[in-house]
Amino acid sequence: MKTITLILIEALVLSLFFSLEALWVLWGGIGAVIGFYSLAEEIKKMTVGSKPKKILPGFFMRYLLYGVILGIAAFNSAYALLLAFVGLINLKIVPFLSYK
Repeated sequence: MKTITLILIEALVLSLFFSLEALWVLWGGIGAVIGFYSLAEEIKKMTVGSKPKKILPGFFMRYLLYGVILGIAAFNSAYALLLAFVGLINLKIVPFLSYK
């Protein structure tokens, strides 16, 4: 929930500077939310599974997803790439904001 709130605040603030291109933050934010859910599902599988694997396929799928999101943004413009990266970096920022 905090991720979605942060993404919406960023999109509103950045829309003052980048107008409609600020929607790329939402594009990156979608990737961050999907990444969170993917990571949570992978952690559940690790705790329930019988034998731990050294390399999990979810790891590669998450980074492939991030690459596709950034690749699509890069084909649009440099600003789109930067703003999509800001949306994706919320994946790293929110845990620091949520620290108790």
